[in-house]
Amino acid sequence: MHIITWKNSDLSGRAWDFEANSNLLGKLEILSSIGFNANFKSDNSLFEFRRAGFWGNKILIIKDGVDVGEIQSNFFGSTLIQVDSGQTFRLSSNLFGRNLKCIDTKGKSVVEYKMATLASMRRGSIQMAKTLSIDEMEILLSAGLIAGHFKTWRFIFLVISIASTLSVISYLVKG
Repeated sequence: MHIITWKNSDLSGRAWDFEANSNLLGKLEILSSIGFNANFKSDNSLFEFRRAGFWGNKILIIKDGVDVGEIQSNFFGSTLIQVDSGQTFRLSSNLFGRNLKCIDTKGKSVVEYKMATLASMRRGSIQMAKTLSIDEMEILLSAGLIAGHFKTWRFIFLVISIASTLSVISYLVKG
């Protein structure tokens, strides 16, 4: 397993640096605070992550202007990351935990994301299987954090929607 550390590189919480053995591997930047568009830049590549449509549950992964994969989330929170090599990875987490895993189609964990805590001061780590290609590694480095961000916002929107619906129902029942 490769061990890669990541840290927030700004106070907005939208930019991350990835390092291994004190060498910078790449930078990820989410382009807006409530959006899901992002860029990952390394010495080798520039990946763009673009949400497909306003209500869409898909984020396209683009390298050098060509689609190379996508992140799909369904209503129940299941997230799949598909890459052009034909590989599909399922993003897994427990309900309350923030740590994530990418699991391949054989059920093997290929990437484990340790998310930041108050004690770690906006730092985390990623363990990656050595069997991944360079493109898969770079996509999964950033896709896990983006998918985690996406899942958090989808959960927040779901809670707000339920609360709003209950409030309107309560008002109508009283009224």
